[in-house]
Amino acid sequence: MSMFKIAANVRTFVESSMENWKTELTSSGESLGNVNIRRGIFQGDNLSPLIFVMCMIPLSLILRKEKVGYEFRGKELKINHLLFMDDLKLFGKNNEKIDSLVKTVHIVSKDIGMEFGIKKCGMLVMKRGKIVECNGIQLPDEETIKSVEEDGYKYLGILELDKIMEGEMKRKFVKEYGRRLKLVLKSKLNGRNKIMAMNTWAVALLRYGAGVLKWTKDEIAAMYRKTRKLMTLYGALHPRSDIHRSYLPREKGGRGLISCEGCIRIEENSLGWYVKNSVEPLLQQVAKTGVIETERCETKENFKKKAIEELEKAWIDKQMYGQ
Repeated sequence: MSMFKIAANVRTFVESSMENWKTELTSSGESLGNVNIRRGIFQGDNLSPLIFVMCMIPLSLILRKEKVGYEFRGKELKINHLLFMDDLKLFGKNNEKIDSLVKTVHIVSKDIGMEFGIKKCGMLVMKRGKIVECNGIQLPDEETIKSVEEDGYKYLGILELDKIMEGEMKRKFVKEYGRRLKLVLKSKLNGRNKIMAMNTWAVALLRYGAGVLKWTKDEIAAMYRKTRKLMTLYGALHPRSDIHRSYLPREKGGRGLISCEGCIRIEENSLGWYVKNSVEPLLQQVAKTGVIETERCETKENFKKKAIEELEKAWIDKQMYGQ
């Protein structure tokens, strides 16, 4: 069956199944009637996260108007929350202010039909840089947000407590990276497809924490050795194969593998470039603190081009085998 026919059959199936989709509108517990759903956006569609973010903008605007949070730079800027997609972190100087923010979020969420993921919520109280025990916080619907446990909490997939738990996160990344690498190398894919799978599934894992986790040269070198060792073990790389050729693009005569260091450095550069050119007041303050390197950052295209040129020069300057 051709791809056109397959796509047509899928579309017909979706349209026929959508005929039975209905939802009920209610107000103050009173039913206003049923609504037939004729059109919609499926999970996985490119528009789905964009529309979700648009729906969350009112919540962020309401929280900005709250008179609680941390002020700095002569009280010109105030921060009481961080929001990305459905991950929300609230900041308050004491329990009463946190309680006020949580209740605000609860009211807005109830109005737009969202629910708290209580199991994923947690409360952390710190005084003078030290963690203090707390009994959590009570929601209006009598549910309780418990205090964060000693093993930390996750925000945007990164473990945190009083600070980012770099050691634990690095161990998790390295372990998962090795697991994915082995699965790809043990597969029956040909050489080119194995490299593509390693780039998109294994190496890309390191991109997520880049710029947030500070990888040292020794840690990157250890992953680099592990990659070459596993590739040699599973017959994907000759023990005497040239190092530089493995990481050059295929159009340059290489194999196209993305190095661990290259992946991390590209993302660090991109993050620094974004912060450097941001017009958001809070990100401008981040740039001034020096937490993220911004001085030597450049566009992603220029950064990658220079890295490839350096790699290509190092390969060309090498003496050929047998000479």
